[in-house]
Amino acid sequence: MEKKYFKLFLLFFALSFLSACSEEDDPDTVLTDLGGETWTKGPLDNWLLENFVTPYNIEVKYRFDRYELALDKTLVPPQEDKIIPALETIKKTWIAPYEQVAGPNFIKRLSPKQFVLVGSPEYNTDGTITLGTAEGGRKIVLYQINSFDKANKAQLKLTLRIIHHEFGHILHQTIQYPPEFKSITPIYTANWFDYPLADARSRGFITEYARNIPDDDFVEMIAIMMIEGRTNFDAIINNIKMPDPSDPTKTISNTRAQAALRQKEQIIVRYFKEAWNIDFYTLQTSAQTAINSL
Repeated sequence: MEKKYFKLFLLFFALSFLSACSEEDDPDTVLTDLGGETWTKGPLDNWLLENFVTPYNIEVKYRFDRYELALDKTLVPPQEDKIIPALETIKKTWIAPYEQVAGPNFIKRLSPKQFVLVGSPEYNTDGTITLGTAEGGRKIVLYQINSFDKANKAQLKLTLRIIHHEFGHILHQTIQYPPEFKSITPIYTANWFDYPLADARSRGFITEYARNIPDDDFVEMIAIMMIEGRTNFDAIINNIKMPDPSDPTKTISNTRAQAALRQKEQIIVRYFKEAWNIDFYTLQTSAQTAINSL
């Protein structure tokens, strides 16, 4: 093993030396054709510049760059005709409400500086799929662009849930949420995908994924409150049931789960006010108005 390593080292040293000599012998040598992708900007690039880069300093990468994504996954690039409809909808239903309630500089100051678009979902070995990721508050990868259809309200809500979820992470990574949030329903599990939605809600979690870790619990609450609006969110809470102890054929309100979710709701409302000076319910109404206008 030592001999092999030594020989490889000598080979590397010799190549380095020859390269250095070559450069010194001809210092004016210009290296060309080293690779890299070039293209002529078209209408889509101009639209992205006008609607995302210039006003919000957000770069949108839609040309497939394998090194922006997991190398061990099979992924496809986005179809260009899907990009403007998807981003237009995101602008109207995510950016505009924040601008109306928090001011024109809020998104520009806190938004991720890069969106990476992928045509397909990312399939995981545990049977789940990844629909969005955030990296250090700087980049959001948004998957499944090729199936986007803003006329499909359920699909639209799913896309917005991903955006609100990932932006929620950016917010709490900038200013941490109150620590008492973590103690409301302290039993989290990495196997959250093994349990149905009804089970999650019976335990005081708004979605299955909210059971993963407290940070995901926090941002899932934000996402569901934003995409459902106050009326629908209240209906979700009020409809959490449990078997009636006196008659198993009947159900009654699961007051413990309802109380836990109301506690989480109030912490989120307080967090937005204290950390960002945002009235959450006003923001929620603005987002719902934007969704309904589509």
